[in-house]
Amino acid sequence: MNIKRPSRKTLMQFIMVILAVFVVRAWQQQNLTTGVAPSFTSKTLSGDTINSKPLPNQALLIHFWATWCGICALENDNIQALSKDYKVLNIAMQSGTNAELIKYANEHNMRLDNIINDNSGSLAKLFGVRATPSSFFINPKGHIQFVEVGYVTTLGYKIRLWWAGL
Repeated sequence: MNIKRPSRKTLMQFIMVILAVFVVRAWQQQNLTTGVAPSFTSKTLSGDTINSKPLPNQALLIHFWATWCGICALENDNIQALSKDYKVLNIAMQSGTNAELIKYANEHNMRLDNIINDNSGSLAKLFGVRATPSSFFINPKGHIQFVEVGYVTTLGYKIRLWWAGL
């Protein structure tokens, strides 16, 4: 069997794509909040009042997403699975009225008790979010341990939440 080695041109193209991905990620994350997580209290779509304080001995996930974001739709099942075992604040950015969000959430099997409508963009601004999805992993002491912009697998979320909870 004769295995053909990739050409120098193919290797350079691959390296350029990887470099472009890292440059875009760095640009998306440049203004995100670091250090102590901003504290806020808000109402969920179910009418419950929820705050951004992590639970004792457990990390908190603050997840910014939008109904118009294709990657967010792909990631929805991951977030819903996590919300069974972890405190998750699911913040919808620029996604319409509460009624429109409730309809979207029901159509996509989403929990209403952890979705916050940030239609004004005030929470996104507080965290410096410019791209969706953006996820903040808050440790039990209230510090931002990790930040991710873009798609994350369920396993990726669980590992970061476990690590932040230590």
